[in-house]
Amino acid sequence: MAKVLLVNPRQGSRGWGSGRDPLDLDDLLPHHGLAQLGAVLQQEGHEVSLMDLRLLSGWEQVGRQMARAAPQVVCVTARTQEAAGAARCLELAKEAAPQALRLAGGIHFTMRPREALEAGAQRVLQGEGEVSLPAIIADPDSFPAISWGQPPDLDALPFALRELLPGYRRRLLYPIWSLPTPIVDMLTGRGCPWNCRFCCGPGEKNLYTQPAPNDPQKRIPYLRRRSVSHVMAELEELWKRYRFRGVIFHDDQFLMDPAWVSEFCQAMHQAGYPRRGVGWWAACRADMICRHPQIIGDMRNAGLKVISIGFESFSDPLLKWLRKGTTSEINRRAAAVCQDLGLEIYANLILGVPREDGVWRREDDMAGLRAIQEIRPAYFSPSFLSPIPGSRLYDWAMDKGLMLSPDHAQAGSRRPGRVIMAGVDYEELERLLAPVMARYQKFWRPRLRHCAYRLRSWRLARAERAGP
Repeated sequence: MAKVLLVNPRQGSRGWGSGRDPLDLDDLLPHHGLAQLGAVLQQEGHEVSLMDLRLLSGWEQVGRQMARAAPQVVCVTARTQEAAGAARCLELAKEAAPQALRLAGGIHFTMRPREALEAGAQRVLQGEGEVSLPAIIADPDSFPAISWGQPPDLDALPFALRELLPGYRRRLLYPIWSLPTPIVDMLTGRGCPWNCRFCCGPGEKNLYTQPAPNDPQKRIPYLRRRSVSHVMAELEELWKRYRFRGVIFHDDQFLMDPAWVSEFCQAMHQAGYPRRGVGWWAACRADMICRHPQIIGDMRNAGLKVISIGFESFSDPLLKWLRKGTTSEINRRAAAVCQDLGLEIYANLILGVPREDGVWRREDDMAGLRAIQEIRPAYFSPSFLSPIPGSRLYDWAMDKGLMLSPDHAQAGSRRPGRVIMAGVDYEELERLLAPVMARYQKFWRPRLRHCAYRLRSWRLARAERAGP
């Protein structure tokens, strides 16, 4: 059995150390891919530890901790935004633990495996790792430098090892939206059947794939979901450990299969979670909301409190170009359905999107911002378009010469305040956005949440010291 070090190269919202004193979800939550791999490796008998860069002070500390851990295997994952940091981690692993087997994976290295090899990885595992990673660790010489992982049966996997992340129990007390604490988060499936031009990974079928039946060299989408009973078993375990009162479901789209969702809602009632006051967050497409308002009502009755809707735009020409599969009218009807049910809407909007001719039009973003002011969602999350490698929009933007920076850190982030696309008047965009954000950006809210979190953390630590 091996000593395996899992590395999360994310540095959070404020860079080094942001995970020690979190201010938002980027600082707070465990990396579910690594937590799932950690559970599998531990089940196989390996000694597993986590290096999370959000908890460290700089690259010198990364090198020292790697050397101190003396791992036999180092596994580094990466999203596009974290690619440069992940490459640096691989380079440091080569210096600090030269005898260790260096493995790389995650969505970015799935799409660009040679970047990992150039940074010092000895093996790159594309796609999913739960089945193939233990096999590579057991016999690395039987695998080529770059290989695809075998997709797992999701119901056969152990539950994610969340407490690899130090202070996990304390992190559950961080107030998120209007959900009651403690708050746990989880995934019920992998993949997304839609094909929006701006999406990478699940939406563009880059990560969750399997060999084509008639052509093993070709990869085809492999969309699947855990059984309701498996999801409920994990919730039961989390309830016994943490007595959670809020849940965040991270699935790209929660309402894909109405029959599955109906069964899930019934199971939530049978387990008594709505009666206990458990509230939850999930993401749903506007068109699915309009097609299945009764299911949305069932979700509300089963505890759904905050629903995230990717409106993306309220300009019909732009929605068509993005292949969103919705219209401005569908977006508005979906908002009305949710608000009539008393749900809080978490509204997503993408700004700064040029149309197919490569021209950004002010009126497209004005339509979206006016709609947000009319709908008045409880939460508003604007982003500036940043075409991500692996998406159709990225290839289109590169071909048209619209990308101002090839830097992965820029391409992987959609936060406002970045200058990304040629032809977009970002000063004008910021000016248009400012009066809408004035309703949502109250400087005291994150500070209040942070103070509440620290107080709850102090009480928990005090209770743990006091013992039973």
